[in-house]
Amino acid sequence: MTYQNKDDIKVEEIPSPSQENLKEDLKLKLVLLGDSGVGKTNLISRYIHNAFQQDTKATIGVEFFCKTFKVNNNKIVKIEIWDTAGQERYKSITSVYYKGAKGAFIVYDITSRKSFDDVDKWIEEIKEKTSKDIKLLVIGNKIDLNEQRVISTEEAKYRYKDMDIPVIETSALNDTNVADAFINMVKIIYEDYIRQGENDDNLTSDNKQGKGIDLKNENRNSYLCCSWG
Repeated sequence: MTYQNKDDIKVEEIPSPSQENLKEDLKLKLVLLGDSGVGKTNLISRYIHNAFQQDTKATIGVEFFCKTFKVNNNKIVKIEIWDTAGQERYKSITSVYYKGAKGAFIVYDITSRKSFDDVDKWIEEIKEKTSKDIKLLVIGNKIDLNEQRVISTEEAKYRYKDMDIPVIETSALNDTNVADAFINMVKIIYEDYIRQGENDDNLTSDNKQGKGIDLKNENRNSYLCCSWG
């Protein structure tokens, strides 16, 4: 079956207890980028643990977390969500951070003009350090602070329309559109895999775009300097 757009793709999250004996057909590494303080860690915390911390400390180093989905009722897709600090002094870890990434979220704070303007800088870095095929999605976070908003929804969507980069607004505090952001990325990447392979019957983790990083063969502790909460 050939899909015309991502809206035709069905994505269902598989609860953790049911994941243990599943062999994935596709493993996708997704990374979060953006200035410090835009809420990257809380977006992941909300999505993975359904938790939010008001006083989240800046992430030092890299952490990753996993979710598993059933796509189109029969394909098992695992995503690895990687979180790292936005501060310039941690740039030394980016070679590992970007390795094998198939999708990138660039996060800004809707109450911060600087964080929005810096999205362009992050996009440039992504293009320099990853495959040209990487899929991008811009996230405007903290819409719970709408009364302090300085970046309108229209401005953000207009800026990235010509680059064909979708924009979604979220609130990690209120859990608004958080899951939608991650699921949309899965659909965007999966749609591209299908388009290149014509159908999803022969889709495997060993396809021509690569497998991402194999958690079984990577030393996770070498990338973790600390964790939150």
